[in-house]
Amino acid sequence: MIGAILAGGYGKRLKPITDNIPKGLIEIKDNYTIMDRQMLDFKNSGIIDVYILSGYLSEKIEAYYKDYSGLNIHILNEEKPMGTLYSLKNLINNIDDDIVLRNGDTVSDIDLKDFIEYSKRKDFGMTMYITRMKSPYGIVEFSGDMAINFKEKPDLDYYINAGIYYIKKSVFNYFLNDYIETDIEKSAFPEIVHNNLLGIYKDDSFWMGIDSEKDLDAIKKLYTGRNDTEYGYVKELYSANGIGIKEYYIKKGYKVGIKENGILKLMEGSGYIYMGKTLKYKSGSIFTISGEIQIVPYENTKIEIINGNK
Repeated sequence: MIGAILAGGYGKRLKPITDNIPKGLIEIKDNYTIMDRQMLDFKNSGIIDVYILSGYLSEKIEAYYKDYSGLNIHILNEEKPMGTLYSLKNLINNIDDDIVLRNGDTVSDIDLKDFIEYSKRKDFGMTMYITRMKSPYGIVEFSGDMAINFKEKPDLDYYINAGIYYIKKSVFNYFLNDYIETDIEKSAFPEIVHNNLLGIYKDDSFWMGIDSEKDLDAIKKLYTGRNDTEYGYVKELYSANGIGIKEYYIKKGYKVGIKENGILKLMEGSGYIYMGKTLKYKSGSIFTISGEIQIVPYENTKIEIINGNK
């Protein structure tokens, strides 16, 4: 299988930032771009060949990834924007493998390796990653003329297309057909759905589409002190006056060794922890740790480790 990134757009909603840089090369922290995050996902999931379906300022993408280590990166450039359907046709005409395709303007903590394994097991010709929709506004609950509750931008009971797809060779023909519409969401996707060939992979891990300066500010804030890893990430939340607080996010299925001293708080998830003996943990569990421990999650786990004087 190959990886592919849709990266041909102008990024008009991020102007003037995108006047001289393609959207995918915008940094979310120093020397770490939106597309770097996606490349890390591909590398960690075992994908070797990645195709960037570029257009606007393609030469800058090509220069940036000229000597990228660990992946074979191929550039398929459109001289002028032709739509995502054309991009897929062009890709399919150049490869003969299943495709893990993703939009070039999203950042997510999805376990891409698990997504791929799940998609392979299923009989669907294509699998779409969906995530819970977050309200862009605060929600007011009321009775009569009285407000009884307020929720600031809560998760809603709806799921959205999160822009990552596993496309098997068996459905390539749907992308090679002639359509009036030039975007895959309005052309090939409805036909695949009509033929009962589209499966879904539901995941509520962090996900964000970078569509505005507000989104960019939010993702930069989230990435302050954060380093992505194969198993998730490590983030420094606080460091001052001899006190340090770190956050670890560990995806299910990974066994992670941590060498820390202090108080460990389980914020989310369940599994077991080994520190001389095996102990089960769940959200809310607290342990005093010293030296090296191992965390084995049954489900995605978030922990905080406080070391120092507290």
